[in-house]
Amino acid sequence: MKIGTKLFLYHLIPLIVLMTLFAYLEQRRARTVLSEEVAREGRVLTRTIQIAVQDAVRDRQLEDVHTLVDRISGSGPVMGVRLFDSSGSLTYQSANLEHRPFTESDALRTTLLQGRSVETHARVDAKPVASFLVPLFGNSGVVVGAIQVLQHEGVIRAEESASRRAIVALTAVMILATGIVVLLVTRISLTKPVEDLVRSFRDVSSGDLSTQIPITRRDEFGRLAREFNRMCGRLDVAQRSLLEGQEERRNMEARLRLAEHRAGLGRLAAGLAHEIGTPLNVIAGRAESLSRRLSGDEVAEAGLRIVSAQIDRIARIVRGMLDFAREPEPRLHPTDVAAVVSKVLEFLEPQFEEAGIRVAGPDCRDLLPISADSDQLYQVFLNIALNAADAMPSGGVFRVGAHYEDRSHPERGNGIRPYLAVTFEDSGHGIAPRDLNRVFEPFFTTKEIGRGTGLGMSISYGIVREHGGWIELDSEPRRRTLVTVYLPAAESAAVAAAAAS
Repeated sequence: MKIGTKLFLYHLIPLIVLMTLFAYLEQRRARTVLSEEVAREGRVLTRTIQIAVQDAVRDRQLEDVHTLVDRISGSGPVMGVRLFDSSGSLTYQSANLEHRPFTESDALRTTLLQGRSVETHARVDAKPVASFLVPLFGNSGVVVGAIQVLQHEGVIRAEESASRRAIVALTAVMILATGIVVLLVTRISLTKPVEDLVRSFRDVSSGDLSTQIPITRRDEFGRLAREFNRMCGRLDVAQRSLLEGQEERRNMEARLRLAEHRAGLGRLAAGLAHEIGTPLNVIAGRAESLSRRLSGDEVAEAGLRIVSAQIDRIARIVRGMLDFAREPEPRLHPTDVAAVVSKVLEFLEPQFEEAGIRVAGPDCRDLLPISADSDQLYQVFLNIALNAADAMPSGGVFRVGAHYEDRSHPERGNGIRPYLAVTFEDSGHGIAPRDLNRVFEPFFTTKEIGRGTGLGMSISYGIVREHGGWIELDSEPRRRTLVTVYLPAAESAAVAAAAAS
């Protein structure tokens, strides 16, 4: 729907509501005024008829009374007239009232007993009618009868219909005028600026960040064009910065892949050493025992020497693999954990944006430096963040924070000590309860084949353990996963002083 159409509808709806409210209030006011005017006219007419009938009755000119009733009945607003004696009996009525029964007995009784006029409103033949009952007084002021005058009230409906037609016509004219004004305003003030913006957005989406919108207005569209030009400038700078940082990211990714490959080789070597070591020791022991038993048998001794040499060779190969792939011990120095976390998030920012992941935090303020290996901590935090990104393929929220806790090491049990707890929480698919205890096992992974080796969390746990800490997991399937890295913080003050000095 176009903006002009929306503006027209936004003006049309309040206009109709206001005109409807105005019509309702105006008709109520007009009905009240007309009702009062009709009632006043009826009272005057009834009073006139009352005086004329009283004079005729006093002069005993009953024929004149009947002629008067017949003459005024059905003419103008008067529908008909009824005459009653002092006992309430109907003595005469207009011809057009003969088939319409009298229904105002209570009002007639009040008029005859109390000598006062009574006004009522009713419907006769589905038409609104006003009834005026007035007493007839004799020469001595005694009530000698009553007269009922029925007056049409249809004029009120006619006036209401005319008023409604006038209001509808006025509303139609106002709607037409509003539509013309909105059409002109939108064509002049909205259509051209919007077309310029759309054309510029298309240029930017095609990769031309040098496009600029000429600023010729000082209204909201002018400010929008100015901000659009500034945005294009910032995007251009960001694009150049991104291109410059891609090479550095590629180098970091290569180093990360090399580290993961080396860690996998180390785990594999450790497993091989465990599986090969025991039978290899048995073979070496049996070869040595046979060598003692077959002492003097040159052929057997020569064969056993070859076996022993090959056993030593296998042992050296296994030890060489372990020496090659063994994780280096951490090189401790004062480390700003918040800075390490920020580097990880900065490195993964393009991947998070592409996956629709919003980063909350990191809330790592007022943290003292700790004694740690910053490169190894970077690897730990990066592994955790990558797992969180894989758990949110359709986007989500990744929350990062840090705080201090007094805890006892779950493995070493060295008493209560302060630890720095760095938390990473994602809103992904979570971890099944049966897999929670296997997350840190080498080669365990729930990812698809080719997307992970199952060594990331195992390596991370080993690094954190070498630092004197541990990692805890808390997960709710299909809702969230919370990974907390605990690092010793007992010497944070001393480390901060050393860093400052």
